[in-house]
Amino acid sequence: IGAAVVLKPTTGEVLAMVSYPFFDQNIFGKEISSSLAKELFENPNNPLLNRAIGAHYPPASTFKVIMNTAILNEKAFPSETTVPCLGEIEYGNRVFRCHIRKPGHGKLALNEALAKSCDVYYWTVCRDNLGIDKMVDYVRGFGYGKSAEIDLPSQAIGQVPHPVWKERQFHEKWLGGDTMNMAIGQGFMLASPLQVANMVALVVNGGVIYKPHLLKEVRDSVTDKIIEVKKPEILKTASIAPEVFARVREDMRFVVTHGTSQYPMRNKVVQLAGKTGTAEVGFKDRWHSWMAAYGPYDAPADKAIVVVVLV
Repeated sequence: IGAAVVLKPTTGEVLAMVSYPFFDQNIFGKEISSSLAKELFENPNNPLLNRAIGAHYPPASTFKVIMNTAILNEKAFPSETTVPCLGEIEYGNRVFRCHIRKPGHGKLALNEALAKSCDVYYWTVCRDNLGIDKMVDYVRGFGYGKSAEIDLPSQAIGQVPHPVWKERQFHEKWLGGDTMNMAIGQGFMLASPLQVANMVALVVNGGVIYKPHLLKEVRDSVTDKIIEVKKPEILKTASIAPEVFARVREDMRFVVTHGTSQYPMRNKVVQLAGKTGTAEVGFKDRWHSWMAAYGPYDAPADKAIVVVVLV
């Protein structure tokens, strides 16, 4: 079960979109039998749900791309200063465990923390140096919590939690542990695969997200003459220094050359950059697995393709 989105970041053109399990959409243009309709609507895997745009999930460590951007742009913590990871940290009345348990990752600078997806680094720096208000500002700046305005119906807007939201929703105070969960794209944070693709597009474009669209052009059915061509429309812009985006792209490349995705993603054909993500689901050792990437890394933005896959 999962989804995939492939788009051109400099135009918003969707080149491919998959939601699985799928079904033959042409059956709704015919006289559909009641038994087939019943089977589709009662299938526990929900094939009628377009998971690429109509469902939302914890973005997990793909979210750390935004945190890197915020840390660098705000100068919240020196990027070359290391943070020790011993595999876990105590905060409040609980122990937060990194995905690499004891003895942990050791001392990591920012680019190494992204490459190895060290939770301890982001828990510490985001909680103590960046803060929830700045985090929320940047997350919204990347298009989360709002419609991506793709030319399809029923799209999820996701969820960007913050202290006021939690107070209204649960009548509870926002805690440091909530900030830590959000720093690694978990807790109450939710996004669709399309929104994650837009996040990567904003980095590739250096601060611009274009409205994703499936329609490329409209032609006359008789003469084949082009009636309309879909032009790129800006959905979101971010006032972040170009050198910050350049550094974030470098760090995403470092993930592929030295980090969590180096074995499946390194190849001699094309240079890729991206970020992995693994979101815990419930308490029974179940996960959502993400890969958010683009390539070629060493080509101009208008030659790049963004690919996001969720399983």
